Amino acid sequence: LWNSVTIGDDGLPVIAYEANNSLYLAHCDDVSCATATPSLVEATGAGDLHASVIIGSDGLPLISYRSSTENDLKVAHCQTVDCSTSAKAILESAGDVGEFTSIAIGTDGLGIISYYDRTNGNLKVAHCNTTSCSSATVTAVDSPGDLGQHTAVAIGSDGLARISYYDATNSALKLARCTNITCSTSTVDTLDFNGDVGKQTSMVIGVDGRVLISYFDATSNDLKVAHCENN
Repeated sequence: LWNSVTIGDDGLPVIAYEANNSLYLAHCDDVSCATATPSLVEATGAGDLHASVIIGSDGLPLISYRSSTENDLKVAHCQTVDCSTSAKAILESAGDVGEFTSIAIGTDGLGIISYYDRTNGNLKVAHCNTTSCSSATVTAVDSPGDLGQHTAVAIGSDGLARISYYDATNSALKLARCTNITCSTSTVDTLDFNGDVGKQTSMVIGVDGRVLISYFDATSNDLKVAHCENN
């Protein structure tokens, strides 16, 4: 459950996922991942993990996730490429936080994590203060209302983060454009509000430098795509 995949600096895939109420990382043994070596990262407790993995600027996996027992936003910085050892840090523990995490590496070489604060119904961002993300600066990006489920984050062509997410209050797909590297300020746009739309977002930056978002239209049971008309 809650699996997330990326390609390591060794050219081999790594997959973060939930099993047995725990966070694991599987390091593939070949490019097709016919076999893999799994490592237990942390026993997180029963509940949804919401893991996301990226390769940090140090070449090691960095995993954002939710501690199911404490309902905290956490990060695991792998100390080996297969994550056989890692350092864990709590980035936010106030309330029920850390659902729907998504992680990217900014142009400053530091991790930036989008996630949902269920207690306050906010979209939040944690900008790592170090390469290992032992601590982070937390910002509420969009409020009030019930906002921030189903997040995805990517770094735009201007070097600043973009975050797609679901606005549960208005059943809409929204996009936040960070206006600085830490995302302490941003602009927010509604991209689709025709029915109940915007769950399960996934986002990339295309070769044209523009955001491309895939998402679920729950009203018509369709897969939809939003391609931004500007950067």
